[in-house]
Amino acid sequence: MTIISHLFLALVLCISFAACNTAPRNIETDMINIPGPNGPENVDQPAIKFEESELDFGTIAEGEMVNYTFKFENTGDAPLVLTSVTSQCGCTVMKNWPKEPLAAGEEATIDVEFNSTGRDGQQNKKITVVANTYPAKTQLTIKGVVVGPQTN
Repeated sequence: MTIISHLFLALVLCISFAACNTAPRNIETDMINIPGPNGPENVDQPAIKFEESELDFGTIAEGEMVNYTFKFENTGDAPLVLTSVTSQCGCTVMKNWPKEPLAAGEEATIDVEFNSTGRDGQQNKKITVVANTYPAKTQLTIKGVVVGPQTN
């Protein structure tokens, strides 16, 4: 082996040993951004505000479909991004919601359909909207009573 090869091997070994240093690092408290009750301070943030966060559809016959549009606005000062919109069961389906960022002050909607087939009795379905807001999750509710066929 040449001297250059030996020097290169020695350099690689030194770098490898230095990278294996597993001693714990101290983290100073000023390195951690602990948000206040309204989120991180002094940072532009998006905020989501729904016109209505709950739909009470009253009493319907089993098998009926309930369609509703939840309207909301980005009341913050940074772009709002919805990362997911999910329901707790397959009877409630989100048909349309924005996939692109919404600018501050921009309005949009989430279309929801509730299928009451096989759902006799009191209904209380939750829809979870996850976005780049503080807090990250917002809950929407669809509730009402489904009346099934009368049996004698």
